[in-house]
Amino acid sequence: MIEGLIAALSLSNIAAAVLGVFLGIIIGAIPGLTATFGIVLLVPVTFIMSTDHGMIMLVGIYAGAIYGGSISAILLNIPGTPASIISGWEGYAMAKRGEAPQALGISAVGSGIGGMIAAVALVFMTPVLAQLALRFGAPEYVMLVIFSLVVVVVMMETPLLSNLASVFIGLSIAAIGISPVDGAARMTFGFYNLYSGLGVVAVLIGFFCLPQALQLAIEAIRGENAVGAGKVGASSVAKVWKRVIYDRWLLLRSSTLGVGIGVLPAIGPESTPFVAHSLERRISAHPEEFGKGSQSGLFAAEASASANIGGSLIPLLSLGIPGSAAAAVFIGALTLHGLQPGPLLFTEQPGLMYSFFTGYFVVNLLVVVMGFFCSRYMAALLRLPKAMIAAYVTLFSFFGAYAVNNSMFDIWVMIGALVLVIAMRAATIPVIPSVLGFILGGLLETNIAIAMARSTELSYYLQRPIALGLAIISVTIVIWTIWRRLRSGPGAVSSTGNGKGSLLETGD
Repeated sequence: MIEGLIAALSLSNIAAAVLGVFLGIIIGAIPGLTATFGIVLLVPVTFIMSTDHGMIMLVGIYAGAIYGGSISAILLNIPGTPASIISGWEGYAMAKRGEAPQALGISAVGSGIGGMIAAVALVFMTPVLAQLALRFGAPEYVMLVIFSLVVVVVMMETPLLSNLASVFIGLSIAAIGISPVDGAARMTFGFYNLYSGLGVVAVLIGFFCLPQALQLAIEAIRGENAVGAGKVGASSVAKVWKRVIYDRWLLLRSSTLGVGIGVLPAIGPESTPFVAHSLERRISAHPEEFGKGSQSGLFAAEASASANIGGSLIPLLSLGIPGSAAAAVFIGALTLHGLQPGPLLFTEQPGLMYSFFTGYFVVNLLVVVMGFFCSRYMAALLRLPKAMIAAYVTLFSFFGAYAVNNSMFDIWVMIGALVLVIAMRAATIPVIPSVLGFILGGLLETNIAIAMARSTELSYYLQRPIALGLAIISVTIVIWTIWRRLRSGPGAVSSTGNGKGSLLETGD
């Protein structure tokens, strides 16, 4: 543990954290680019780094991008990422009153505090879950994956059937290649390149990066150019910290809520601010201020969104189950570095884990410092032409897909994933369940085979309390969701959302 802490505070790791946060803020501040996009795009860069440097840089990109999205939300009311929608409601109203520096300061400090509270939770909760996971056998892992996919299906604000279809697509993509059970080739269509399955990085770039580039290119062709935010003054340290003291319990509540929601699969930082904002509005002594430039409302949104990041990393590192789409990318990154997320990480790589935990705390401290003092200068990024951004995103997407295996075939896989995303969006099928299905499909299939080889008797599974408990919870969630939607009427059964959005929109 001590070695990990010392390693995290080395100059090289701090440099990786600074680079990650800086790039993340830039990516998040540019409308149209997301945290998941930033992580996927820069995973290939980690090949030239050590594992701890690469992981710290990626989590810095994640935290920085979630905060960076608030810059354009506050200054232009254009959320840089979906997690910044609430920040736009409150921050833009403050900016119109001439309080843009205060709003940017609150955003940076709230995001950093939420992340640091999540870092503490990450240190204490992850090893406990990892110890519990050491008791897991094949039946437990099967039911854990099924539980995760059930949560994805019922929690996404899209029709249940669309969510199920998306999960099926993801599991089908994961099944391409040689079967781990009988060695048969599946859906390879005679291409030997497909025998080893689809490359994780190539698929994720096709899911998240190229669609963003194409969307930006379409907007540029339509003449939807960037709009500058103008000159922004410096934030007052004294005023912001005075507000921190006033809202100290709100920050603790919102951060705790963010961690708790982040642990659940597929509920990323884009949803958490809505829950935290609604909760604080209900218990606030001045609920009429919320939605009209409330500093407390802005704190709640920022702290909860940032804390969600740490929460999503807890099940990923301890169980190998991602809590969000961006966290799912970390599985791909760890795998490419020869590591398998799960409880064995803490027995095989304890130094790496504690180095990562400390680095994550440093990352959130940097979000406060860099966000507080640099955000007004980064507002200049909002004036970049969308055509230029689209060109650079496309260039780096092709480079990233090729660099993993030095294979042109991965570029075709990436393009195929882009075509699939366009088709799914046209059919109003969400992308996030497919991503989690793709990431977890191999784990599910392997453990089903192991469990079935051990026993096909029902009594064998009834004697395993963890697997049985997860099965009961999953069935209960499904029954409760169907009952609730039937009770709400036909419209709620078919959809919980309005179905609107860009053809190429892919989530957080």
